[in-house]
Amino acid sequence: MPVNSGLAQLSENLLLFTIVVYALAMLAYACDFAFGRQRISEPAPAKVPELVGARAVAGTAEKAATGAAGGMPRSPAEGSDAGPPVARFAGSTSERPGFWVRTALVLTVIGLAAHIAGILTRGLSEHRVPWGNMYEFVTAITCMAVIVLVAISLRYKAYYIGLFVLLPVVVALGVAVTVIYTPAGSLVPALQSYWIAIHVTAMIIATGLYIVGAVTTTMYLAADRHERRVAAGLPSRTAGIMLHLPRPLVLDRLSYRTILFAFPVWTFGIMAGAIWADQAWGRYWGWDPKETWSFITWVVYAGFLHARATAGWRGRKAAYIQLVGFSCLMFNLIGINLWVTGLHSYAGLG
Repeated sequence: MPVNSGLAQLSENLLLFTIVVYALAMLAYACDFAFGRQRISEPAPAKVPELVGARAVAGTAEKAATGAAGGMPRSPAEGSDAGPPVARFAGSTSERPGFWVRTALVLTVIGLAAHIAGILTRGLSEHRVPWGNMYEFVTAITCMAVIVLVAISLRYKAYYIGLFVLLPVVVALGVAVTVIYTPAGSLVPALQSYWIAIHVTAMIIATGLYIVGAVTTTMYLAADRHERRVAAGLPSRTAGIMLHLPRPLVLDRLSYRTILFAFPVWTFGIMAGAIWADQAWGRYWGWDPKETWSFITWVVYAGFLHARATAGWRGRKAAYIQLVGFSCLMFNLIGINLWVTGLHSYAGLG
């Protein structure tokens, strides 16, 4: 069937509107960091008084980190999940969000609605599932990342990740509509199968989760470094931002939960892709570049989950493994599609 140019143009306009609204939501999240209240969300169980300011937090952290043996300070996320009795930074899970956060959430939801509508109208214009090239895949995975952001914000009151998740989303969408844009059209013959709705959908869901996990892990590493510097009595350039974030342990657990959900979805996507490959090419696995890097990504994330189950590799060490896995994922998405020739070269950039 011919492409409906009107719906295709509407899709493009909706995605442009989405970028603008997401950018405004980012601004609102940034205003919350700049002008929102700095509040302590959770005091330690043993009646630790409320602490305000980095100096008070530093004093408590130093006392908790230096034991009777006089050892080196250790991050609460390393080794055991039970951290020292340090009050958490702002980011309460019980208080009502402030004006800027509420504004950012409303804008994010509006942008997400336009984002979903843009994807749906793109599919309707093409009379097919709208992820047959790199442009459509990027718009889909960024949409999934925002869905995860909204879900986590509502479920765990983790509003503090909004700015940091929307930043790569806006950049990716901007690149999608300018650099890798592909006009609406029919699928290449190799993709004309119902398996695209199974295999690629699973990969989209997993990739969106992996994006949020990687962002949260990066935040964890920054927060952990800040806490270590404060415990050592050293200045921290990120002290103002960290007053709006929870303890590193909270970010570490939040990231772990997203990966824990994403990994089995990614595993299912690889299995579905193998079944589709057997139907399309007569073999389940042929070590095509994208197949190979999908498997490498799976191995690295499996290593991350194994590291989390091993007490000696929690915290920063496991976080680095996760970021290596995310780097493999990004190379699989960008490098393989743009620079490597294979059976999965469907970037649509000609």
